[in-house]
Amino acid sequence: DRVLEQPARVAVMAIPARRRQCPQRIPQPGVGEERTHQPRETRMRDLAGEKLEEAVELVRISPQRGDERAGICVGRGLERAHLQLQPPAKTLDSSQHANRVTLTETLVEQLDVVPHTRLDPPARIHQLERQVRRAVLRSPPLFLGHCEHAIYGPVLGKLGDAGHAFESTTIHYARDMAVVTSFRAARYAQPSDAVVAPPYDVISPAERDALIARDPHNVVRLTLAGSEDEAGRLFRTWLEEGVLVRDDNPAVWLLSQDYVGPDGVARRREGIVASLQVEPYETRAVLPHERTHAGPKEGRLRLLRAARAQIEPIFLLYDGASPVTTPDRPADIEAEGTRLWRVDTPVADFFADRQLLIADGHHRYETALAYHAEEGTPESGHMLVVLVSTSDPGLEIFPTHRIFSGRPDLALQSGPGDLDQALAELTAETYDRSVAVAYSREGAVLVHGELDELDVELVDRFGHEGIAYTPDAREAARRVDDGEADIAFLLRATRIEDVFTRARRGEVMPQKTTYFFPKLLSGLLFMPLEP
Repeated sequence: DRVLEQPARVAVMAIPARRRQCPQRIPQPGVGEERTHQPRETRMRDLAGEKLEEAVELVRISPQRGDERAGICVGRGLERAHLQLQPPAKTLDSSQHANRVTLTETLVEQLDVVPHTRLDPPARIHQLERQVRRAVLRSPPLFLGHCEHAIYGPVLGKLGDAGHAFESTTIHYARDMAVVTSFRAARYAQPSDAVVAPPYDVISPAERDALIARDPHNVVRLTLAGSEDEAGRLFRTWLEEGVLVRDDNPAVWLLSQDYVGPDGVARRREGIVASLQVEPYETRAVLPHERTHAGPKEGRLRLLRAARAQIEPIFLLYDGASPVTTPDRPADIEAEGTRLWRVDTPVADFFADRQLLIADGHHRYETALAYHAEEGTPESGHMLVVLVSTSDPGLEIFPTHRIFSGRPDLALQSGPGDLDQALAELTAETYDRSVAVAYSREGAVLVHGELDELDVELVDRFGHEGIAYTPDAREAARRVDDGEADIAFLLRATRIEDVFTRARRGEVMPQKTTYFFPKLLSGLLFMPLEP
């Protein structure tokens, strides 16, 4: 009862429950709204007396995702319970049915059903997932692009003149929590430099052959196999033959990487290797910052299906000091400047109220989401990640410079200045507006952009025709000097805080906005997606 009559399918806006020891009276439901042109105003409207054309009722609560049919996941507020809905034998009558659920320990305080005019056909509930969360709507919403219109179109006709007040009303997804846990790792029984490799997407065919020549069990036999099915069979064979061994008990791992950056400075970067429960971007638990393409995701999805394991970790950032300290003992695994210690430190509570930013691995994260949507098992919803604090002294973003060939029109952006002087002036510029060094055979000059614009966004205005990338400023200048390119735009490194700010606003940035060095090694740990 107390929902709108409407001709289409419905979406559910779930409001969180407060955990109590005994049942309490549940307040009357209303539809929460927030007008986009008044971001600080939050109001509630009670839409009593309206009914769904196709009514549904709660018939069962399932403890596992996948056990319900046409259900609603209400998240951790009900310990990951899932509500199953189905059409009743007769239309609901408000005097006989209450629009609330009361449990002994956890309450669903409010489930507001609102029209979702973008979905069709009618009379069908399509696995609507919303977390039961606080009724306070945050302003402004993180992902403006993911707002759902609550009421418009044919529904306004049902409301008459009263409907005009709702025309700009939107409902926003509640923020979820990051679920980071320990896991039972699989690893090489005899780890060494010979079996590890860089990530799959930075290895050329010649480099792949060289890595396999070092050891027939090198991880590229899995990450860059002749076919994904072959990789899946090989992974299981290596487990059966003892090439790979799996830990009996779950744990997290502390990772330490010693490296020399493109700037010639030696650093040490530390992170936590753990299992992350994948969530849609709309929940805001995990934030992207770059666009993805379908091609890479298709191949990684085939590999996940075949191996039923996470072969490579992705790289995420979080705010705050690390909850794990380096053990005072030799590392359990060591290869190519990377060391790993197995630790039993609990980390779930630490990460529960933190947002995570994908530093590297957008395609693999979205692949994991797609795989979980197919499988629907508890294990399929997790992936292998390395979490690094934004305050880690070894974390550094390096710039990626842009080079254009076949673009003589862009050479007009340069000037007669000295390159070294221009680069010195570039480093002295503030970050309140975008700036880059434009270098052609005529010389170098600073090019300024707009306020609150990233350097990469300034250059992105020139389009992508004839573009190439390099992290080496001197290499970019050489290509111009040798006539291989018309112009190079030399940039400052994007600041981590700027990446986080834009990600929290729901914005994606141009390709190669960030260059995190070094890449994570593959072949240190694996995470089977089976019990």
